Amino acid sequence: MATRGYSCGALAIAKTADCFTYDVIIIGTGIAGLSTALSLDKRLRVALISKNALTESSTYKAQGGMAVAAGSDDSAARHAADTLRVGKGLCVQENVEHLTREAMAALQFLQAAGTDFCCDGQGLQLTREGGHSRNRVAHYHDYTGRHIAEALMNQAADCPQMDFFNNAFLVDLLTDAQGTCCGCLIQTEQAVLQLRASAVVVAAGGYSGIFARSTNAATASGDGIAAAYRAGAVIADMEFVQFHPTAVILPSGKVFLLSEALRGEGAVLRNTSGERFMPRYHEDGELAPRDEVSRAMLAEMKRQQAPVIYLDARALPSGQLTEHFRSIYGELAAHGYCLERDVIPVQPTAHYTIGGIKTDAWGQTSIPSLYSCGESAATGVHGANRLASNSLLEGVVFGRRVAACINDNCHLPPGKPDLSGTGLPVYHRGIDTDLLRARLDQAAGVIRQGEKLARLAEWLYSCRETGEQVWQQADCCRENAALVAELLLEAAFVRQESRGGHYRADFPATNDSRFKKHSEQLWGRKVRMQ
Repeated sequence: MATRGYSCGALAIAKTADCFTYDVIIIGTGIAGLSTALSLDKRLRVALISKNALTESSTYKAQGGMAVAAGSDDSAARHAADTLRVGKGLCVQENVEHLTREAMAALQFLQAAGTDFCCDGQGLQLTREGGHSRNRVAHYHDYTGRHIAEALMNQAADCPQMDFFNNAFLVDLLTDAQGTCCGCLIQTEQAVLQLRASAVVVAAGGYSGIFARSTNAATASGDGIAAAYRAGAVIADMEFVQFHPTAVILPSGKVFLLSEALRGEGAVLRNTSGERFMPRYHEDGELAPRDEVSRAMLAEMKRQQAPVIYLDARALPSGQLTEHFRSIYGELAAHGYCLERDVIPVQPTAHYTIGGIKTDAWGQTSIPSLYSCGESAATGVHGANRLASNSLLEGVVFGRRVAACINDNCHLPPGKPDLSGTGLPVYHRGIDTDLLRARLDQAAGVIRQGEKLARLAEWLYSCRETGEQVWQQADCCRENAALVAELLLEAAFVRQESRGGHYRADFPATNDSRFKKHSEQLWGRKVRMQ
């Protein structure tokens, strides 16, 4: 096994790439990356790298809002208790406490950056989503993520110490002879560049885009996680994928999310006979945790031999639908649906990925000088299943914590990348990415079975071809998606139980004695439960 984390021809092109030096490199410009950047010491020179337009980021697509215990009947302790309960025994309690205790400071940070949240006569207008025991979701109508992303980007654009590399693809992370992260290799539209820094932050988002049916773009393929894995970082909890219960496939073929806030305000799920069925499956009905709602929907679809379930919001006041849910209302209307009149066909869809680069409470990974936050990171705050609307909060809280740690430690010049090694084996898989995505839907969806997981993993292994071919971005994107899929399948196969977002039909019970642990993966080593 090679000791350097370079692949896809990166070793060769790194030696000839133009080099630029910064204090901090941040890969990703969603809520986590921008919160980190805006919280850094203003004397630090920062490079911000984005793969796609802001509108393609998972942050921009977030509808519901951000959880914060701001109500008079609420507290950080209650918020933490709900998070721990939904996480099914795998939450890292210390990090959950950081998340919930620092939520008000996160809210104030966003407000200072120009973000508004809807208010009523009592202050913040708080809604409820699945798994919450109180109304605690602060929002800006039903396009909260877009509003936050635009506000943070507008502020960052005015910072002279920040350089933006837009439409830039992360090829690999760079490490020095001691294994410390000292930069990265990126491809822009014009050239391949070597960026060096004494701190590198991966905030590149999750990997739900590797599924055929996803609420996020296909470009959400875990590139940052794949690069960190090649560089030698510990990866954790890749088997835990959250499927959102209510996504509609529009006549155009677009997958469109219908916010859980609709159910929080009173919308219900009905089967093809028009019956409300969720109370038969869970005492909290439509506001049960997302994994339980998704499985109940599939059970009802199977019972009735139906392809979809229906979301019924017809009982909600018309003014509430057009004001609070203006984005959803408009998108549906453009495709012939009327929320006041029609029930909307929905089905569970890959939405949020809990696994990623293992970090501590300050975003530090197992590689010195490499940090991660947001959906790329596995902080342990979500356990086996994320509490609704904790993700935007996590991005701000842990982005700010990463910045605080870097501010305290970013005082040494970056090391020199060690490019003397031979690099990792270069895999070139002649697979159709769309075929991989479709097969993942079948094998690693809401309900899984060991034989199907193993069969798909074996197919991926059989497609590996090693060789020193010229690096192309399309090849690297395809390999990253396949590599992340392998990590997911391996971890899901080893976890022979059902817990949170991971459900095994062949092991339907939760097994605390063997699996109340986190899965960990490291290059060249089998999955371990820690």
